Amino acid sequence: MLLNSHKVKKLLLTGLFIILSFWYAFPQVNVNSPYSRFGVGELATSRNTYNFSMGGIAYAISSPRYINPYNPASNAAFDSMSFVFSGGMVSKFGKHKTDYSSSNTNFASLGYLLFGFPVTGWLKTSIGLIPFSNVGYNIKAHDVVENVGSTDYYFKGSGGLNEFYANGSFQLHKNFALGAKVSYLFGKENNSRMVFFPDSVGMLNTKVDNYIEVADFYFDFGAQYHKKITKDLTLGLGAIYAPSQNVRGTRNYIARSYFGTSIGVESFRDTIAIALDEKGTVTIPDKYGIGVMLKKSEKFMVGADFGWQNWSKFIAFGQADSLKNSLQFSIGGEFLPSEQVYTDYWKRVKYRLGFRYNKTYLNLNNTPLNEFGITFGLGLPFPRSLSTINLGLEFGRKGTTSNNLIQDNYIKVNLDISIWERWFVKRPLF
Repeated sequence: MLLNSHKVKKLLLTGLFIILSFWYAFPQVNVNSPYSRFGVGELATSRNTYNFSMGGIAYAISSPRYINPYNPASNAAFDSMSFVFSGGMVSKFGKHKTDYSSSNTNFASLGYLLFGFPVTGWLKTSIGLIPFSNVGYNIKAHDVVENVGSTDYYFKGSGGLNEFYANGSFQLHKNFALGAKVSYLFGKENNSRMVFFPDSVGMLNTKVDNYIEVADFYFDFGAQYHKKITKDLTLGLGAIYAPSQNVRGTRNYIARSYFGTSIGVESFRDTIAIALDEKGTVTIPDKYGIGVMLKKSEKFMVGADFGWQNWSKFIAFGQADSLKNSLQFSIGGEFLPSEQVYTDYWKRVKYRLGFRYNKTYLNLNNTPLNEFGITFGLGLPFPRSLSTINLGLEFGRKGTTSNNLIQDNYIKVNLDISIWERWFVKRPLF
């Protein structure tokens, strides 16, 4: 028997409170990437651990035990009387490398919180908080300019965008589902740059601060088709689409000249340009994705995704950023040694593997910035339960040392817990 509406509302409010409490208790994922100063920052492509450990495949994937927020149609696989929760930590250990030097970087933080549950027999939903993009860099460059002398350039940025979403899957046919997702994008990006003349006491230095705060709704859509092609094999197809959307925000921009003091304090002289509380929009361009999946019950699953986004149409407060169209290809899968063995724990563990290639929206010094990663993962089951602990690893590389650019070699580690419970059943008193 289903729980009454009062109890359902109480559960949902409790879940939302937990989400917000954890999100503010742990800071947003930070990055240390010089490439995050462009566009909306470094896009959050890690995904949740389940998808992440299979190369990021998601568009055709659906499961009654895992939440897939990357295609809103995937909720259709939820059991009609179940509740699914997933929360994960993400971390990155890397090294930035140029032709002349290298430096280490790392971070660890809460990555996402997801809840999934049925509303009716034909409508299933999930809600959650996930990162959309991250900004984090601190760069110093030195040059000797003719008739000026030594010149230092400083670039510093922090912040990023978060995504609080709710989606719904509509089961239109036993093999076909449509989905829609509404997200609330919010966050701040702080970007500053300075030109400093250390050898010239009489020359004015320049500092530019650019603060952007975004808060608006964002929509995307998905579809999935699953069909048994043999007694044991199921073929899955998936697609996602997000139209180009203008997200509203506020910008504070100020450019000033200043003298540097002997104790490192900035003594501002004049304001060159200023725009306070300027209302505007950030154009997030249209996005497309398709995926395919082949599955044999819980024994094995393989899949592939292809995604494309029209970042050449990106505009922030009336200004373009010379971005290029991006594309990503992913392939991966999982394998379960035995569905029947209960005495040998490791034969009930799911083993995952994947690969992804990402042509980013950056092209610097006539050089495209590409990224690739090889992923591995484990799905460790709880005793006498359908809940799991999931571990994912990615060994990746982004960028190049050619043409005075920076190469990022890294290891990403994702760890989460996925809890599956029958919550919407009234249990007997005795």
